[in-house]
Amino acid sequence: MNIYPKRWQALGYLTAGAFLSPLDYFIVNMALPSMKKAFNASDYQLQLVVAIYGLTYAALVVCGGRLGDLYGRKKIFILGLYIFLLSSLACAFSPDITFLIIARLFQGVGASFLAPQVLASIRVLFSSHEQPKAVSLFSSVFGLASVAGQLLGGFLLHLHWTTFSWEMVFLVNVPVTILCIIGIHFTMDNNYEEKRQNIDFIGAFLLIISLLMLICPIIFGRKYHWAWWIFAILLSGLLLLLVFYRYEAKSLRKNKPVLIDPSLLQHRPFVLCLLIIFFYNFTSGLFICYPYYLQQFLHQDPIETGLAIIPYGIAFFLGPLLVPRINLSSDTMIYIGLSLLITGFSLTSLFINFQEKPSFGTDISLFLAGLGHGIIMPVMMRKAIALISKEKAGQASGLISISIQIGSVTGGTIIGTVFFSAIEYWGFPKAFALAVFMIGAVQIVGVFINKTLLKHSKD
Repeated sequence: MNIYPKRWQALGYLTAGAFLSPLDYFIVNMALPSMKKAFNASDYQLQLVVAIYGLTYAALVVCGGRLGDLYGRKKIFILGLYIFLLSSLACAFSPDITFLIIARLFQGVGASFLAPQVLASIRVLFSSHEQPKAVSLFSSVFGLASVAGQLLGGFLLHLHWTTFSWEMVFLVNVPVTILCIIGIHFTMDNNYEEKRQNIDFIGAFLLIISLLMLICPIIFGRKYHWAWWIFAILLSGLLLLLVFYRYEAKSLRKNKPVLIDPSLLQHRPFVLCLLIIFFYNFTSGLFICYPYYLQQFLHQDPIETGLAIIPYGIAFFLGPLLVPRINLSSDTMIYIGLSLLITGFSLTSLFINFQEKPSFGTDISLFLAGLGHGIIMPVMMRKAIALISKEKAGQASGLISISIQIGSVTGGTIIGTVFFSAIEYWGFPKAFALAVFMIGAVQIVGVFINKTLLKHSKD
């Protein structure tokens, strides 16, 4: 008998809270034109509204996982909800664009405390035969967020019964966070490591700075025409990551507290899982290029744009729910997910290249891609977290979240740069077709990594 009788109710509130993190990414993108008008903001400032959230989230998410290990996942999850609630209110009532950017930074802090607690709690609260279903339910929220963010954003921006416009995309977070705070309080125990340690503040500082040095140049490189110092910062970030790793290893040898146990990064199957997760999250490029293509080239409004992404989002939502019902090995499911991503994006590229306007064929191809995304996400999360002991579940889930976020930022930036650059030479349709094709082509790397992972599983 499981010692956590309310684990399924707790999972509902955990996933609802974690749902806010990806939702805020998708929904805010829809509101940028309204923010530009309201604050007379520059494109650079609007870029910061989006980027600062992702930057803070990626840089702090492993710290959020470690805090959950040390002080209890329930406490840190609730703390994250409170930060997210207050920062959402601050965003909605921002007097100027600078205040909004700062408030978005704190939203990223709150989000970084949420997601790691879910995966780590699943590892602790659920038995091994229940974990696949629990992880699948958690993974489905990402697909739901991709649909809800586009549709809800478009709907809220068209409401005329209040004096608010873009503010509504932040105010919608308020009832959800309050509900989750109350629900988690009554359904979840405060599980944490039995052995308490101090926080590795120096390690946290080194990791945060190195990740910022890696992510910022990728985001802003195009703005500064990929000047030499952009690459210098990237190289410095890589070197600082090495310094962080050596510092953690040295601290562990001296029995000092560490942020990430170096043995996790020496666990090759786990690292290979992180690489596959990194590359399949290049799919974020679709959500940057597709809305822009629809609105700027085809002149569709936000609601029409939101509806266009539904085939991908529905499949992304259904995929994780189908995984527990399919009696195949995780290795086979990874190949199926990657194959669907490659096929779906390749066909989408072909249809757009010849038809320009989305068609029924485009909907089917996007559905296939979304299904692939929905299948591979829970399989990879479950496979990666199962490789690590329960005592290190928070650190492992933090690293998984970092792989997701950095993959999304890197993929979105690279795919977006190719798309915007190609528009000048080939026009919108061919530029979008190329960008989408690249998303599918990148997944071939994941196929080869999975072959290596399979060899290690047999050893």
